Amino acid sequence: MLSIGEFSRLTHVSVKALRHYHDVDLLPPARIDPDSGYRFYATAQAPTAQLIRRFRDLGMPLDQVKLVLAATDPAARDELIADHLRSMERQLEQTQTAVSSLRRLLEGGGPPALDVTFHSPTATPALTVTARLAWNDVFRWLPDTLTDLRRRLGADAGLRGGPDGAFYSAELFESHIGEVTAFIPLTADAGLTGAARRTGPAGPAGETLPEGPMAVSVHNGPLRELDRTYAALGSFVAEQSLGSHTRTAIRENYLVGMFDTKDEHSLVTEVCWPVLSTRGEKESS
Repeated sequence: MLSIGEFSRLTHVSVKALRHYHDVDLLPPARIDPDSGYRFYATAQAPTAQLIRRFRDLGMPLDQVKLVLAATDPAARDELIADHLRSMERQLEQTQTAVSSLRRLLEGGGPPALDVTFHSPTATPALTVTARLAWNDVFRWLPDTLTDLRRRLGADAGLRGGPDGAFYSAELFESHIGEVTAFIPLTADAGLTGAARRTGPAGPAGETLPEGPMAVSVHNGPLRELDRTYAALGSFVAEQSLGSHTRTAIRENYLVGMFDTKDEHSLVTEVCWPVLSTRGEKESS
């Protein structure tokens, strides 16, 4: 039996970490002295401590480490590890995107040049789902919700009135918690009643997308760089004194979306900024 200090030196796991692993029942000591409360570890526990240290070096959460260590089926254990590795790869891609974006900002200065057009859509029937979300949950919620809406719409292309899209409330940007609405526009022939019938009794109700003038620009590339187009478009609206519906949700139309390509650099997103005036529906760049 080894004291906690001796076990720490043997495994390169700190005493503080060993105490925490005991508290969360990840690596309890082999024996606890009933009088002193001192923890003692068996030499046979060293490989487990070393596994935990390596998993933690890879950023694996403790609850997932516990599942891996408890797995009796090798295939299930390997899938848990592979799932974490896939998560690390996604994080690496996000880091690489952030680094590339930072370099462009440092080298290129201000927001990108863009073309701005003006649209005044009329009220449009649509299938919608609205949820109140935290900022970091949007990227997970939106693909799942649009997938469900597509399934409910079915394969009848004659019902679809435009690309998938979403509305983002002002509160979401300001508080990083707010309403997000995913939608699929419907043709006028589909009608709200027909759309609602296709969703079934448990499906989302048919709604009408709002009408009104919008300043519109197109973003090409990863959604995580969408803030640059937002900055350029929002600045244009302010500088041209077009007036902005500050409490009205901003609309995104996914012209080439996540269901069309696996290459995030091939994504094409239309950003629609609600305005009070189009000033003759002019065009600028």
